Amino acid sequence: MDIKVKNDITVRKCTAEDLLLLSDIGERTFRETFAHCNTESDMAAYISEAFAEERLCAELSVTGSAFYVAEAGRKPAAYMKINTGDAQTESDRSGWLEVQRLYVLAEYKRRHIGSALMRVAISEAEKINAHGVWLGVWEHNHKAMAFYESFGFTVVGSHDFVLGTDRQTDLIMELSFDRSGGA
Repeated sequence: MDIKVKNDITVRKCTAEDLLLLSDIGERTFRETFAHCNTESDMAAYISEAFAEERLCAELSVTGSAFYVAEAGRKPAAYMKINTGDAQTESDRSGWLEVQRLYVLAEYKRRHIGSALMRVAISEAEKINAHGVWLGVWEHNHKAMAFYESFGFTVVGSHDFVLGTDRQTDLIMELSFDRSGGA
């Protein structure tokens, strides 16, 4: 099912037929976002593992995980991966929805495509009556942190993220849904 965002922007859930698309857009967006501040060897090591077709094929079939692609004029512009239940990368997040990846190609930034994907994640979390949405973001990616803060996310912790041989710190941010009824 395609979700019409505005004008020529649509968001749709990916299927196994999108494997090559996900591999391509995953590598391209990751390089655009992080190549300037990491070594080529670390980038190559991470990309060869994270965006390998075999790995993405396995991730597409995991219960509790879903990929979405945003298209602008039928061209891939961004993608997102969400996880629930045991598919989440942190074991203590029961009842939450994780945004594991949300990346927009540079040429499509500032067109509200990332916001459209985030609204899909929040909507999916609300559908399952989750406690909220959480994600990890590199501590030096200030633009991404500001983007998440604009949705109401706050920093609640951190975890390690290994890029090749470089152990980095991701801040854990969450958007908690108040289910208490205003107590």
